[in-house]
Amino acid sequence: MDTFTLQEVVDRSGLSEHTLRYYERIGLLDHVQRDHSSGHRRYTHQDMRVIEVMACLRATGMSIDHMRKFLELGKAGQAGALELAELFESHRHQLELELARKQEHLRYLGLKVEFWQAAAVGDDAKMREIGEEAEALAKHFTK
Repeated sequence: MDTFTLQEVVDRSGLSEHTLRYYERIGLLDHVQRDHSSGHRRYTHQDMRVIEVMACLRATGMSIDHMRKFLELGKAGQAGALELAELFESHRHQLELELARKQEHLRYLGLKVEFWQAAAVGDDAKMREIGEEAEALAKHFTK
């Protein structure tokens, strides 16, 4: 059976050696095989599939606890399917909220660019207009 070295898994997954070892230590990865002569980790194709999913979930900002729940429910098959759908829907909703906040932050920065461009040409009316809009947006951030 073909296996992958730790470095090959790092290269393929984008996860660091430290992260992979940590995931193994906390049980996100089942016991990883070791080479009998060197003791080095040898990852199977199944390990790689799990690691690639973990890398994707990590990239979305999913917590370790939720990744662990995903793995547990995934092992339950159809019995865990609805709860898995709820887990992913909840996480998707959180990302949508985060994206909306980031869009507001981008809008604020855009207003600051416009404000200082208006200042550079001495357009006081435009500065007041943009300043009021930026101030209203800034108050929204602090709620």
